[in-house]
Amino acid sequence: MYIRNAWIEKTQFHPLAAEEVIREVLLRCRQEIERGGLPVVVFDLDSTLFDVSKRSFEILKEWLTHPESGSFHETREKLSDLEPSEMRYSLEDVWEIKKIPSDVSPYDHHLKHAKRFWRARFFANEYLRHDEPTPGAVQFVKTLYEAGVMIVYLTGRDVPLMAFGTFDQLKSHGLPIEVERTRLILKPKRHLDDLDFKTGAARTITGFGKVIASFENEPKNLVAMKEVFPPETMNVFIESVSSDHPAPSGSGIYRIREFHF
Repeated sequence: MYIRNAWIEKTQFHPLAAEEVIREVLLRCRQEIERGGLPVVVFDLDSTLFDVSKRSFEILKEWLTHPESGSFHETREKLSDLEPSEMRYSLEDVWEIKKIPSDVSPYDHHLKHAKRFWRARFFANEYLRHDEPTPGAVQFVKTLYEAGVMIVYLTGRDVPLMAFGTFDQLKSHGLPIEVERTRLILKPKRHLDDLDFKTGAARTITGFGKVIASFENEPKNLVAMKEVFPPETMNVFIESVSSDHPAPSGSGIYRIREFHF
């Protein structure tokens, strides 16, 4: 089992370049349509179709000026010049980038406080407006849909806290939703395990049509769903940010950073 960079180093990726991966997905979808079948392409949302760094940045910036952090003078100073580009998956990563010790008092207390503040807002409808589409993502999804592909958005976001904001987000960026050949699958409850939820959903998705490709930024989810989808499915790793949850190395996995083609 490996995390982040170690997982990337140990995984055998398909040699196709990113643009070739995108074109291959389009080609396979068109071929399936010509055969009379329904091609299905699955997309995660956070750190896959959408860059969430601005969401985290705005929340942390709000924390820095909030009365709750008013006594955290040293940490406020160290984070005063924080840029959106310095945001990573977790606040621990940000503390490391800004050279703030996360295991030394009082900075460890400040981190725990910031994480509580961040968590209460990151998983909420209101802050989704800060997300920005991954370059090329909107045009790629629209091209697939207009070609006759079924689009499935499979996300670890939950219905109670994020459903309305997610619908609005997809609509505002012009992504197909609430029309035929689209499905948005969210966790029915917030605290369901992402891995169990996504593998269960993947089994359901195989009944929608022929799963041509699945795009995911979390190695553990990607590898698990790869075992559920048909062997010929293109399982594509989005090299953005991911958690430190360990995952077994894989083989035959595709890799891209953006969706340009």
